[in-house]
Amino acid sequence: MGPLHKGHVLGHGVRALLAIGMIWSALQGQSGTALLLLASLAATLIAYRVTRHALAETGPWLDLLFALLIAFNNLFGLALDFYTTIPFWDAATHYTTGIFLAVSALVLVQRAYPPLVMQAPKPTIVVALALFSLGLGGLWEIGEFASDALRMSTFQGNLNNTMQDLIVDLIAGLVVGVAWVSRKESKR
Repeated sequence: MGPLHKGHVLGHGVRALLAIGMIWSALQGQSGTALLLLASLAATLIAYRVTRHALAETGPWLDLLFALLIAFNNLFGLALDFYTTIPFWDAATHYTTGIFLAVSALVLVQRAYPPLVMQAPKPTIVVALALFSLGLGGLWEIGEFASDALRMSTFQGNLNNTMQDLIVDLIAGLVVGVAWVSRKESKR
């Protein structure tokens, strides 16, 4: 395997920040946060491995984006407490993650089944991306619930917070779907 792409190198820098945050949390006696950051680090290493070996040109940038999103959500959001100290941090991370996931889905499907993405009716693309982003947002909410149970916290809040997060995830998927359809139209 040749030298690392700049996207992967930057992704490793973000992973180093996650490792530092994990060690700092452990030293502060925040074992739940340290375990969450360890799981986050493991997830970004899996993403690195997949993107390095399977996604050619887009892989390094998807790796970097995934590592950044994990860092913004778990390191900055939880370990550094941005979720409670910065207004709308939760909504912003849901929106950016929803966009990342919808774009990743497009890249992966277009790579695996190029005719499918190019020939699918426009409304199908928009609805599929919105539902994909919403579905993964639901999994994220399950993750927040599990994180609360692990850390014995009430971070997830209430049903209003969960619904706001899911609505933001849906909007992110719609934005990507409409942008993709508009891009396809402008190329014709």
